[in-house]
Amino acid sequence: MRPRLLITILFSVLTGHSIADTNPSSPSASDTADLLSNANIEGMKALPIHGLNMVKAGGKIFFMSDNGRFVITGTLLDVWNRVAVTELDQVDQIANRIDLSKMKLKIDDLGPASFGTGKPQVVVFVDPRCPYCGKVQKQMDAIKGQYTFKLIPIPVLGPESQSLVVKIGCMLQTQAKDKARDALMHQAYDTLPSEIDSKCNREPVQRAMVTAKLFGIDGVPFLIAPDGRTFKGAPDSLADWLANKTEPKTETPRAEVIQPPSKAAVVNPDSAKTSNVGEDVKP
Repeated sequence: MRPRLLITILFSVLTGHSIADTNPSSPSASDTADLLSNANIEGMKALPIHGLNMVKAGGKIFFMSDNGRFVITGTLLDVWNRVAVTELDQVDQIANRIDLSKMKLKIDDLGPASFGTGKPQVVVFVDPRCPYCGKVQKQMDAIKGQYTFKLIPIPVLGPESQSLVVKIGCMLQTQAKDKARDALMHQAYDTLPSEIDSKCNREPVQRAMVTAKLFGIDGVPFLIAPDGRTFKGAPDSLADWLANKTEPKTETPRAEVIQPPSKAAVVNPDSAKTSNVGEDVKP
């Protein structure tokens, strides 16, 4: 299955919607170009869409490419959060928020390791070998009674991580799931089986990777709080961030986040081999 088709199908599952917005009364390209050339730019915000910005000019909202060549008019719908984005102030509200409660996505379908007993659910994408992920995981123990953490392993750091993700994912489907969770939590993998069970269902690993791609996750750890706030990196205090007592860090060279050295890798569900995002993954 082609990756674009796979992503489109999963997108439809996540949102439960298929949307087409046409407006035959939209202004002509010349009218729009003249308006943008002559009007004062009242504000501009980068959208969480690569290369696209929201611009307010002449009291109207436009969506413009980074180089200013392409302009889209009409209504922008955030189907994940189920809102129409009509004002610049909304961009800050949605850019770092993924409200899982409004999406038709079951986190348990992504093969997570569960830790904690609290009712609020925190989703954390991790690489099994990521040191900053380990820093976040150590902080979970002190608040495990307040939250349930859903750790979703994805391979960011190369072939060794790819193999560990599949092994952990397979063990999480067995009676040894607690052993797999503890191995991930403490990043101690000596006790994991050397061979991968041929009967293991690798689909949760594939779903996790496609979901990470849809969410725009290009580094780990990546956290999603119960209220939908997101954080890329390791917060100084996990408890304070979850309680919304601290503002997330901005992305700087000092940010505690691990990113892949090249393109993100997608795990082939029938092996521990990988393909670059954008290439077909054979079933």
